Amino acid sequence: MRLGRLGSGSTPGNIPATRFASFLILAFCLVGCATPGKWYSTLAQGRIVWRADSGNLRAEVDPARGRLSFLGPREGPNFLNSPSDPADPLQLGGHRVWLGPQTEWHPFWPPPANWEMTAAQWVKPNRGGILELETSAKSGKEIAIRRSYRWQKEGLLECKVSWQERSPRGHQSMQIFQLAKGAVFEASPKPAKSAPRGFVRLPIGPRPTTETDFALPPHATSTGKTLLLRRMPEEEKLGFPTQTLSARWPDGELRLHPGRIQGKARNRPDGPYDSQIYLGADAFPLLEFEHLSPRLVPWWPGGRVSHTVLLEVRLP
Repeated sequence: MRLGRLGSGSTPGNIPATRFASFLILAFCLVGCATPGKWYSTLAQGRIVWRADSGNLRAEVDPARGRLSFLGPREGPNFLNSPSDPADPLQLGGHRVWLGPQTEWHPFWPPPANWEMTAAQWVKPNRGGILELETSAKSGKEIAIRRSYRWQKEGLLECKVSWQERSPRGHQSMQIFQLAKGAVFEASPKPAKSAPRGFVRLPIGPRPTTETDFALPPHATSTGKTLLLRRMPEEEKLGFPTQTLSARWPDGELRLHPGRIQGKARNRPDGPYDSQIYLGADAFPLLEFEHLSPRLVPWWPGGRVSHTVLLEVRLP
């Protein structure tokens, strides 16, 4: 393309100045904002957030929450539950990450504030379409959790958590995704002698231990090889052998795939039932699916360990 002379009232190619300014803004957005998989910062509801698009899909990370807070079509809906102004600081929603096992927390509840109620200390976009952020550790006993996100390919978001492990016993990663209301879950039981129904009922509320032999909960509908799970007035939490879990809405589907670990696996505090679904009661109608790692210790003293899962978005 031949460029004209620059002068008052003229622009490259003799495009009018107002149109040329619009062209520059558009070009900047095309190169800097809409590059597939590239993270960019922007303002949303008065806060700085980081976004990366994959085709018609968008992932959004909110540093004020220290986590992934939006996943779905760019124009919505959001398949994650992320209240814009949560009254309860424990209900920030989105991608929750805790280190377990929870039975070793003192007290048992709530989780440490720097895991659940603290903004990111820093956020950094890296090469390869990776966004990293980390919450702070305010004392020597606390552990700083680092999250990283990247689109592996269209519709498949990698969610990695890592931390510096100083304990010889190690810790277990608990990656929890709080989902939008109305989700219907799908999971596959795998019957065994130790669990005839192929899944277990995990400890919650008045149930202090894991149950392995029980009547089918009212939340569950069997379709043969799979179970469909819906929220009911009473809460329930179920554990399944390691597998892909699905959550569906009329507008789309999220699939949570097991990923990989970095470090030495010690044991599995939840046994083989580390793919889990939580169905909240009417008082707290939360919906969550999660994957848990084994206890992880580093390959060298004071080294880092990590746990990665994959979130797949499917649209009708």
